[in-house]
Parts: sequence; C-alpha cells; structure tokens
Amino acid sequence: MSATHLVMEFDSGRGTMTELRRLLPRQLADWRGKYTFEGGGESWRDCRVIDISTFGAGLELLDVEVGEPVGDHILLAIHLRGELRNAGRNGNDSLRAGVKFVGLSEAEIEYMDSLVFLGAKW
Repeated sequence: MSATHLVMEFDSGRGTMTELRRLLPRQLADWRGKYTFEGGGESWRDCRVIDISTFGAGLELLDVEVGEPVGDHILLAIHLRGELRNAGRNGNDSLRAGVKFVGLSEAEIEYMDSLVFLGAKW
C-alpha cells in the first residue's frame, strides 16, 4: 500500500507546514479506531493510531487488500470512553452533555494535556 503525503505552505512565507509539524512532537498513542476512505462506499474498518500530533497521525490501516485503491481523503473515528456528568436541553432542542473521560491510557492523557498546553482550538 502506498501513502500519499501532502505538504502545505503558509501564505505568510514564514515557513512550511512540514517545518511547523517538526516543532510539535508526536505522542505515541496505540489507540483503536475506525476509518473509511471518502467516496469508498462508507464501509468502516478497524485501524490503530500509532502516534498523533495536532497536525496529524500515524495510522496502521487494517483490512486493506494489496492493490486496493485508497483515495486521497480518509475519515477517522477514535473511541474514547466517558462518564456522563450532566445533560440538559439547549435552545435548539438538542441535548447538551458534559462528559468526563474515564479509563484513558497514559498516552491519551498525555495527548489531551498537550492540547491544553498548546491552547489547541478545534
């Protein structure tokens, strides 16, 4: 299986995305997840997130046949367990829920801490 690598440049000319990615360390993860290739029939398959940073992740894609076309975009779902702490209806009739993560691995905790430290915005 071949991988597609994208390099994006900032408009400001101060550096490339690749240079910035090198400044942000990857956290070892070993998380279980699911993925699907966009436009590939939406069948979800198992994967393992090997490492992660705020700019990307290293994945081990399971169940990929040799020679199978993989496309350019992937959807990734990572499963984290949480305890429901509170819930209530908001103004548009949806349910707003507060969740406390439970049972996180050391790697998951380190990654969440790094997001707080970096002031990451999603």
